[in-house]
Amino acid sequence: MRPLIEKAAEILKNDANTSKPPRIIIEAPTAYGKSTAAPLMARILIESGWCHSFIHSLPLRAIVEDVYLCLMINAFSSSEALRNYCRKSGTVLREVKESLSAVNIGIKDIAYQMGEHLLSNQESDELVEVKDVLKKEPLFDARYVITTLDSLAYNAFRVPVTEIFSYRKHYAIPRTRIFVSATYFDEAHMIYEEKEDEESNLFTTFNELLRMLVAAQTPIIVASATLSENSERHLLETLQEAKIVKLDKTDKSDGHLTLVHDKEFEENVTSIQWFSSLLREDNLKEKVKELIDTGMTVFIARDTIREAIKTFKELKESLELNDDEIVLLHSLMTREDRSRALESIRDEKTRILVATSIVEAGVDISFNALITDASRASSVIQRTGRVCRKIERCKENKAHVFILENKHLDSRIKGLLENAENQQKQICWRLPYDTDSYLGYGPLLRETGIPEINTKLKRSLETLASPPLISSRSIGEIVRNHGYGLVRTFLAEVVVADPELLNGAGRRVNLNKDSFVTSLNKLRLLASRGCIDGLYVALGTREKATLRKISPIEELYRQREEISLDKYFHNLQKTLADPETKYNFVGTVFLLKTNCYEKNLGVKEDVLRI
Repeated sequence: MRPLIEKAAEILKNDANTSKPPRIIIEAPTAYGKSTAAPLMARILIESGWCHSFIHSLPLRAIVEDVYLCLMINAFSSSEALRNYCRKSGTVLREVKESLSAVNIGIKDIAYQMGEHLLSNQESDELVEVKDVLKKEPLFDARYVITTLDSLAYNAFRVPVTEIFSYRKHYAIPRTRIFVSATYFDEAHMIYEEKEDEESNLFTTFNELLRMLVAAQTPIIVASATLSENSERHLLETLQEAKIVKLDKTDKSDGHLTLVHDKEFEENVTSIQWFSSLLREDNLKEKVKELIDTGMTVFIARDTIREAIKTFKELKESLELNDDEIVLLHSLMTREDRSRALESIRDEKTRILVATSIVEAGVDISFNALITDASRASSVIQRTGRVCRKIERCKENKAHVFILENKHLDSRIKGLLENAENQQKQICWRLPYDTDSYLGYGPLLRETGIPEINTKLKRSLETLASPPLISSRSIGEIVRNHGYGLVRTFLAEVVVADPELLNGAGRRVNLNKDSFVTSLNKLRLLASRGCIDGLYVALGTREKATLRKISPIEELYRQREEISLDKYFHNLQKTLADPETKYNFVGTVFLLKTNCYEKNLGVKEDVLRI
């Protein structure tokens, strides 16, 4: 066990023997083992009697899959196929199993909750047997639940995820289970980052959720690699008397703050030779060729989907690589295309990965070099966590980080590079503090702000949280007033299909393979490009769904206007009034025309051009 995790466990155990609910903030670099430490924290809190169950909250669905499937189920399962699929350390899996078994938590007591079904597009015989033990639990009826923050927040604020659009809302069951659990908020830095206009909603909901859990006297743990000083202050004020455990170059304990020096970790990450420099955008292709010619693998991180697609196409054409050797990953790709890309990476066939922030956190990949946009300091730190993550596979023991010198470049990152050059040092992107040989990334987090509270949403959440009872009608009105998205903007499922072919008798689609989920903002962009045919209802099963059109896109969208969610739900309710439709109902999807999508590339680059 790493020293920082050991110290955090010790503090948690001591605090658990007091009359106040334990609350702790864990800050440690990427690849340090924060997520794998959660079962140990669960054991301590359950054994001490502070909780009966444990909730591990994560901001992204992809991380939920990794933690639930590759960490928890993998620890208890004997499936060799799952071992090969996930490639997790045997030592880590053994520690997870020992911690949970000590408090009588087995494979049947562990569940997940998010808006997708795990392994739904996996058809290999080896993994089919694993699918039988997977447990999705919208009501949080399990001893150990790995969930998205969205699902946790909706259930906590009396909007049960299974009944958001239902006339009756049985909110007491999942809400009670949350209040008898301890909550572990992992990758918390993502809550404080500003993306588009929606993150103030995410932050506001998180802030109110913390306040409610504090009032309920529940144990809380927050973990991240890149919390800013302002984020720390917010957490300390909100959690009331929380303890912070951080990695530093000396051991020190002072009131709420405990610093831990992990000599072995420091020696490991500084045994790598780190090289960081600016790279002009027009030199990107030349640099990639130079790196792969020397046998290195390269991760190229772009801030926008359009730039990622453009970079991928240019590199594939100029370097003449096959489909396994160069891979693209972003959110506007079907589940099947994303799954195929991840499989190539896991099988270690990939020499170049071009991706957006979809792989910033929770995806266990390792490359020799990183070329990245740098508009956000925490993103760069997270991305560098995918460079020489597995030290034993780090070619020539060298890690190369190239910061693209373009319009996205954050002046603080450029300043850190210039400071390193002036001191004739390099930057170790895995340490927050300076050493004799390297500068750390710590200065990048000092002046990072936090989002503003959305006061309208705050008042609505207080209304949902406070009274002993609240009617389903009142809940529905509040949800409608916030565009059906309390945590983030409304998410829509989009299926790629040819509308002309759907008219044929018996024509069906596989939603688990041919679809993706996107935000209302991106859906509006696709609609404005003439790519969305309309709103369809899916009947049958997700694997074999018959699509029936219930609304042309023109009814829901007008040029330069919003997608009308009121019309969306009005049309849906009319459709579900038919009993035959209601009992065969799988969901609703927007149909993306096939001429706007390209296999293995996702939505076409021209469609995304603004």
